[in-house]
Order: sequence, then structure tokens, then C-alpha cells
Amino acid sequence: MSLSKRQTQIVELMARGHTGQEVADILCCALPTVRRHLQIACERHGARNTAHLIALSISRGFIKPLCLLLIVAMCDGHPDSLRRNAPRRLTQRLDDIPAVVI
Repeated sequence: MSLSKRQTQIVELMARGHTGQEVADILCCALPTVRRHLQIACERHGARNTAHLIALSISRGFIKPLCLLLIVAMCDGHPDSLRRNAPRRLTQRLDDIPAVVI
């Protein structure tokens, strides 16, 4: 069983870090509507919360793992590199981050 088109849109936006209100504004709907779509999706897939729903959606292929692509693009192979290079990454411009295409 997969997510509906609207549920997929909402979960993708939440996975990108948007709040419920921001998602509602982007999709031109009310906040309670966004919350209800998330609630139905969580019940349907047995997720305990939104974070769990996002993880399940990524693992089941309902949404693309955008956040994982960014981590892979920034990691230089060393397990501790993300934490070690955090100050440098924070000052980098977005144009300097290499693009990853699936």
C-alpha cells in the first residue's frame, strides 16, 4: 500500500524540513488538513510519528531520500568528516556543494 499523491507531497515537504504551517502555505490548504493527511498516512503504514513516517516512506521508495544525498555529497569518506567539517560547510555557498544526480 502506497501513499496518496497529496500524502506524498506532504511527506516530501516535511522531509525537506518544512513545518506543518509551511507545508499548508505551499500547498494552499489548511494546517488541520496537513495534520489529517499525516495522521492517516501514519495509521496506514504503522508509523509512530512524522519522523518514522518519513523513514518508512524513504525505505519503501515512496519518496526520494533527499537528505541522504546531501550527506553523501558532503562526506569525504571519513566516518567523522561530517562533524569535523561542519564549520567549513556552514560557511560554504550553495553553489560550491557538488550536485548528485540519481
